[in-house]
Amino acid sequence: MMMDGPAARLDGLTDKAVRNGFIRKVYGILMTQLLVTTVCGGLVMKYCQQWLQTNPSLVMGMQFASIAVTIGVMCIFCCKPQLMRQSPINYIILAVFTLAESVMIGFICIQYTQESVLIVTGVTTFVVFGLTLFACQTTSDFTGCGPYLMCGILVLMGMSFMFWIASMLGLGGSPAFQTMRMVYAGFGAMLFSFYIVYDTQLIVGGKHHKHQFSVDDYAMAAINLYLDIINLFLFLLQLFGDRR
Repeated sequence: MMMDGPAARLDGLTDKAVRNGFIRKVYGILMTQLLVTTVCGGLVMKYCQQWLQTNPSLVMGMQFASIAVTIGVMCIFCCKPQLMRQSPINYIILAVFTLAESVMIGFICIQYTQESVLIVTGVTTFVVFGLTLFACQTTSDFTGCGPYLMCGILVLMGMSFMFWIASMLGLGGSPAFQTMRMVYAGFGAMLFSFYIVYDTQLIVGGKHHKHQFSVDDYAMAAINLYLDIINLFLFLLQLFGDRR
């Protein structure tokens, strides 16, 4: 039944207030994650560079531990998604995942000069800000593009597997593969730029969007956008970073 008059307007205002509260919660979690990642990644870059000479086994153990925890928590996302709706369990999972991801990002950044990491961080910030404004202001609906973006992810996974095989065969250092890595990084940066727009519209919702996150999915919404930004940063680092 269609509602008219004050009741319909009141329901509209209530829905908007709930959605705005959801958006504030998601971006509050996201900003905390990015701050923790920046601080932890910076500490890893500062201290682990020295530990690589003095205690390489400790550094190797930290690397494997961060990868194992990251994969383990991602399995929880896939197999037990209902846990991400239960507070405070979801916040604990978010904290563990963010810390593990931050350590892993720090180890990746060690391979690059500090100046290039700072420059790419600034570029990523600018791109994310611009894409967020675009996603919120445009009348185009990108929330139906999920299957196409998933195809892009599968292409990236296929290319990664190809690079792994090439490295195993000793072909990874050839000029052709170096060019392909640049193509791979450029495609990855473009793909996750699309994902930022896609996930932002899923978070913001509204009448122009076919799909949107439920207000109970604030933890998963924050994780999705966090991973989009982190992957964009890593692909831009591959493109523009200056290796040590």
